Amino acid sequence: MVMRIGRTLPPAASPLRLKDIASGVSVIFEGEAAARRLEDELKSFYQVRYCFAVSSGKAALVLILQALHQIHPEKDEVLIPAYTCYSVPSAIIKAGFKVRLCDMAPGTLDFDFSRIVEELENPHLLCVIPTHLFGIPADVERLNTLISPRDIFVLEDAAQAMGGGWNGKKIGTLGDVGLFSMGRGKAFSTVEGGIILTDNDMVGRKLEKQLATISRYGAMDTLRLFFNAVALSVFIYPWIYWLPKSLPFLRLGETHFNPSFPIKRLSSFQAGMAKKWSTAITRLKAARSVNANKIAGYGIKLPGICRGTIPDLIRFPVLVADTETKKKILQKSERMGLGISDGYPDSIDGIGELWDLPGGNTFPVAKDIAERIVTLPVHPYVNDEDVRDIVQLFQERSYVEK
Repeated sequence: MVMRIGRTLPPAASPLRLKDIASGVSVIFEGEAAARRLEDELKSFYQVRYCFAVSSGKAALVLILQALHQIHPEKDEVLIPAYTCYSVPSAIIKAGFKVRLCDMAPGTLDFDFSRIVEELENPHLLCVIPTHLFGIPADVERLNTLISPRDIFVLEDAAQAMGGGWNGKKIGTLGDVGLFSMGRGKAFSTVEGGIILTDNDMVGRKLEKQLATISRYGAMDTLRLFFNAVALSVFIYPWIYWLPKSLPFLRLGETHFNPSFPIKRLSSFQAGMAKKWSTAITRLKAARSVNANKIAGYGIKLPGICRGTIPDLIRFPVLVADTETKKKILQKSERMGLGISDGYPDSIDGIGELWDLPGGNTFPVAKDIAERIVTLPVHPYVNDEDVRDIVQLFQERSYVEK
């Protein structure tokens, strides 16, 4: 494929401003106090008794699973959607547990609830992880109803939905414990970072003990974060993004299964960058909402349980007609710099490293999603002309959805 030079939209972006970086530098020597302030603010906003800030959403997931296992040491299996971010099974494997899969409901990015009931009879099942993929709300309330008679935890994966809400409730607080990611391209970013929320005393106390043993970022780690933050603040601009995108060793946009990642407490530098997180999330949500509603207004459909209401999205997922349609859209988007991107490359059962998945199960809907999904950018760098070009691409006869 010919390299594009010129204005190119990133698929997702959570702009990091130089004054945010300066705010991080200003508290860099405060140590734990800066992170504790952030945790206290989040506890107050989400009305929970426990909040822990860590190095990534994946790290948060590992720590949560280990805490839940201390409560139920006889259980070692975790049920997840068969189509989700590869970070989820990566963290499950790193935590030392087994991955179980449930297929998706057709036309959604959520569990097939007709199949999940059988999975809940598994005596080894520690928890179920509903995922708000791309910001589309999972039906956690329905899952809670099914699980309530059973001794199984609901671990809410809100990595891509920080600041979101649904049915009058704050996403991240709908299960027994929830997590956010503050990585690049998420709803809010500190380059990397993760948040754990819970109002469950038993889970919270286990997490407190675990977090007391976790180290914080060292000086070299913090310096690396600083330079990454500066680079991200500059190269995310569409008139510059084509440059890092053209460098193959950066592997931008690639998805990999990788259980090797650090687990640390959030640094003071990251906490400083998040100093005005509430204001920043409100500003970013407003920009994304405008773009997502414009796209939806042209009749491009969003999968999920939204029923006409557009939630806070970090990317606008669309299920196109077939793999050939998808290929054409991605090729033309690449030539035009529109930032339309693939989803995850395969359903979770297609990850070769997960050799010990239960045999004999198939996940046709998840596989179909992987083959047909594309995601449209809605971040603040998307302008009206970009929206028109994206919509025009989808309105061409060869790109009509099923």
